This record gives sequence, structure tokens and C-alpha cells, in this order.
Amino acid sequence: MGIETEVLTTVSSGIASLQPVLDRYGLWALFVACLVEGFGIPLPGQTLLIACALLAATGKLNLAAVLLVAWLATQLGDIIGYLLGRYGLQGLLKRALKHRDRLLKAEAAFARWGIGLLLVARFLDGLRQTSNMAAGALLMPWGRFLVGTIAGTTLWVGTFGFGAYTLERDFHRITDLLEPLGPYALTSTILLLLFFLLSRRPSSR
Repeated sequence: MGIETEVLTTVSSGIASLQPVLDRYGLWALFVACLVEGFGIPLPGQTLLIACALLAATGKLNLAAVLLVAWLATQLGDIIGYLLGRYGLQGLLKRALKHRDRLLKAEAAFARWGIGLLLVARFLDGLRQTSNMAAGALLMPWGRFLVGTIAGTTLWVGTFGFGAYTLERDFHRITDLLEPLGPYALTSTILLLLFFLLSRRPSSR
């Protein structure tokens, strides 16, 4: 009960603090926040999505418009983040890692499991803002990136947008289910990346 109350209080206070922004800028605030989160700027896109969905439940906003704006902005931001990583950060990553084979293993790992990593990252603060740039920097194939980001965006907007609209005051039940998984998902993602970057040394043969 304590965790549930704390989560609900956090979400409610976050929405209340952003209400003046929504009153002034409306869906433009949602668009900008979801857009820039895709390439590393930590604005409260998730909280704004919840707030807009709850406003739609009271008839103050159109639900279809909220979901469409959030989906398009998030998708565009993810693509920008990927391109920044691929054409901006990839060169820096090559210079930062002394052993080329470790970079190749990390790239192979993202090529193979990147879709799953993008799905997990979409629901975690910090990873949500950086995973797209990581996918680009590690040369994740464009087609697989699109599959991962489209699936992740759709699940995320559906969970926090349509879910908040449907459940209204009981939305904290969703956050209660997702919150305990966060640390495990974050830890697994970090360990996976570290394993392929650092675990194996070049063959002596």
C-alpha cells in the first residue's frame, strides 16, 4: 500500500506541476517533450502523455489527437537520435575503444538483440533518452531499428496514453506493475552491454 500511494502521489504531483504548461501550450508541449526525449534531452514526455490522456478522459482533449501527437513525436525523436548516434557518436566510440573487436561484439549484440533492448529501454528513464543514440552508434541495422522503435513507441503510447485514459484514477495500478521491473530491466541491459564490451579479449592465436 505504501509503494502504491507513493507512486500515485509522484504521478499526481508531476501532472499538477505541468498543468500550467499544458494550459498554455497544449499538445505542442507534449510534442516537444516526446520529440527531444528521443535524442537525449530528459523532458517529462511520459508525465505529459499521462496528463494529456487524463484530460482526454474528462473531455478537455481529444484522445486520438493525444495518441497521434505522442506517437509521431516519439517516432521522429527516435529516428533523430539514431541518426545522431550513427553519424555523430559512432566515430567517437571507435576512438574511445582501444580494442576494435570489443566494438564489433557490441555491434553484433545490438544487431541481434537490439529490438528487445529498445523495447525495454522505452519504459525506463535514462535509457529511453539514450537507447536510440546507442543503436545508431553501434550500427544497428536500419530495418531492425525501425521494427524496435515502432513496436516500443506503440507499446509505450498505448500503455501510458490509452491506459491512462481507460483507467483514469486507477492508472497507478499500471505503474505499480511496471515499477518493480525497472531495476531488473535496467541491470540486465547494463550487464549485457558490459559483457560484450569488456568480457572477451582478443584471441592469442
